[in-house]
Amino acid sequence: MASRLVAALLPLACLVYAAVALGQRGAWLSAAAATLTAWFLWRRHRRARFAAYVFLSAVAVRSAVAARWPALAFAVAAVLVMQAPPAQAAWPRLRPGRLRAGDDRMRQP
Repeated sequence: MASRLVAALLPLACLVYAAVALGQRGAWLSAAAATLTAWFLWRRHRRARFAAYVFLSAVAVRSAVAARWPALAFAVAAVLVMQAPPAQAAWPRLRPGRLRAGDDRMRQP
């Protein structure tokens, strides 16, 4: 139940961030990245967790430099939510060297 709630609320929070970013001047790229990250999270793409960390790190750095404290608080809170067990159940961590069934790094001729 908790992982379903997190899996629904985190993408929604990214979409809300995108809507707020569209209202700011020059933040259209951040809004596009937030929308794409929300889509990855919603679809539970296998790289969604990584995409969210990259996006939220960029938001944190950008907001710290520009002194936008609500955006920094959003990024920090979202990263902390991503560390919780329900988020780890929804979006598992990538493991080096593990492949999905049928994938092969270098197929033999």
